[in-house]
Amino acid sequence: MRATSIRLHLALGITLAVAQVILLFLGAQVASGWVNGLATCALLLLLVRTMTLHRDRRHRLLAILRAVQSAAEGDVNVRLPASDDDEAGQVAGAVNLLVATVRERARAAQAERDLDQLMVQKTPNGLAVIDATGVVRRASPALGRLLGFTADPVGKRPAATIPVPTFQYVCDEAARTRETSERPLAFGGRELLIRAIPAEDGSGVLGVVLDITSMGTADRVRRDFVANVSHELRTPITSIVGYTEALEAERERIPEDMRPMLEAVARNAERLRLLVEDVLSLSQIESRPADLTLEAIRVGAVVEGVAERFAAAAQRKGVELAVSGRLDAEALVNAFALEHAVGNLVDNAVKYTPEGGRVDIEVARLDDAVEIWVRDTGPGIDPIHHPRIFERFYRVDPGRARALGGTGLGLALVKHLCASMRAEVRLVSELGKGCRFGLRLPVATPE
Repeated sequence: MRATSIRLHLALGITLAVAQVILLFLGAQVASGWVNGLATCALLLLLVRTMTLHRDRRHRLLAILRAVQSAAEGDVNVRLPASDDDEAGQVAGAVNLLVATVRERARAAQAERDLDQLMVQKTPNGLAVIDATGVVRRASPALGRLLGFTADPVGKRPAATIPVPTFQYVCDEAARTRETSERPLAFGGRELLIRAIPAEDGSGVLGVVLDITSMGTADRVRRDFVANVSHELRTPITSIVGYTEALEAERERIPEDMRPMLEAVARNAERLRLLVEDVLSLSQIESRPADLTLEAIRVGAVVEGVAERFAAAAQRKGVELAVSGRLDAEALVNAFALEHAVGNLVDNAVKYTPEGGRVDIEVARLDDAVEIWVRDTGPGIDPIHHPRIFERFYRVDPGRARALGGTGLGLALVKHLCASMRAEVRLVSELGKGCRFGLRLPVATPE
């Protein structure tokens, strides 16, 4: 309506101006003086009205400008009178819509911030956000409770306020390697796990402190239970095996129809003995410190000792067992753990390789590691089983594993032993093409 009024005033003003010009040219011959005066009065009234409309429009535009400035400064509650009569009213409507959108988004963002703040404040885990310069930007209250400090770490490097050097070390390592880093820590009567997770864009690190005391207690109880039960089982199993061997020595005196029963007892007693021994070994490995004592040794001596130990079993089965490669290479390992790990891999290879097959133990020297590969010509392992092959009691073929005397713990032992030596174990295999198990061992001084 306002825009129509302005257009009508403009049209009327133009008409009166043209009429007055015509009257001036024609003079008194055409029009009298009162007509000329009337036109002049109308033109003056039109001018006053136009100035009033212009001033009103200017005030409205200034109101819109002030509203936009207020919204930019954070006031999302402003609202302007809007209409579709003219451009100023349409602009006011657009500003109202923009402010309403910003207001709703601000409310949603605030709700998210409140939730995040609640999580950070109430989580039992210690959290710290560290930027790319190594300065703490955010920290949860639990961080101080777990690591025993009261000073505000925000705006400082962790080492300046957090009296636990491990926290600074783990965060620096994650920032340097761009990979998650973690270290266990016993502090203040608690068992803690300090973990640092780097941001994907390299903008900083998230430091996390987890209280795993209850988990450690439960794990110790489990290990103690397994160890105690295994020790208790050892005595009756030893008796069963001993009496079975005594009966087998008098085999000729046993009735023919009872001999298969004796063989079944002997076979299962031996399998039970091996299972208890493996459980005890795994329990002993888990109860040791996280890292074994390492020393630089010639791995060839260990590999040759293992090959000699299994040479008779391979010969009985008609399997060729060979050792090759850089036997003089030295690695930073624990001799007992390495012998046990390689022995388990060779034992499996000999068991699963058919008569006429071959088992190779190869040592390779790399720039920063020594690798030991145990290769066989057995049935191979389907890749579908690879992710779980190192789990306790996991068997690819349970029936065949039991027939061969497997306990399902051998590869789990290998995995734990490698972790204790800071080594890696991996599998390369396809169904029908044999297996290759590799141990990657650290070295003292890279070549």
